Amino acid sequence: MEENMIQETEQAPLTSFEFDISIKEEEQAFILFQKKYVYKRNVIKSIGFGLLAVAFIVSIFRDPKQAINYFLLAVCAAAIVLIWYNNRHIRKTLMEALKILEDDRYRFSLYDDRFVIETIVSEEEQKAEDFEPIEPQEMKLDDPMLDAAEQDDKFVLIVRKATIYVLPKRCMSQQDIENVREKLKL
Repeated sequence: MEENMIQETEQAPLTSFEFDISIKEEEQAFILFQKKYVYKRNVIKSIGFGLLAVAFIVSIFRDPKQAINYFLLAVCAAAIVLIWYNNRHIRKTLMEALKILEDDRYRFSLYDDRFVIETIVSEEEQKAEDFEPIEPQEMKLDDPMLDAAEQDDKFVLIVRKATIYVLPKRCMSQQDIENVREKLKL
């Protein structure tokens, strides 16, 4: 019996709170994600197309009658514009898709070695005919694929460079904020 009590005590979260996420918070977190993981690659691609464009400009000055150089210069310029436009388009499309989740509520539980994020499902939703339970998402704090950042109004957790979790500070107590900051080493 004593072992069970010890396990239950060890299983108790250091902190746990419920939260919701606004579209603005999601967008700011996605911009942070893009800056960390997408922009560097875009800069490299842009430099590559920029160097090609310079080569075509040089070719145009050498022989202005070669129409193909004008066309290839335009292709390089269009590629650079599309590289950067695509980021904005993806972000806009994602935010539109996330609008249906804006009223959802979640529970974040922080343990010594992991965190768990659960979707809070209302009784009404559970009674629906097509209801499928949503599995809680668990992540080890020492996982090398976990990246965390703190902003003025939120924590952003990025898992495997693919999944973004946003923890708004407006839904947290000061103790929750300090526990999250300490465990995520921010």
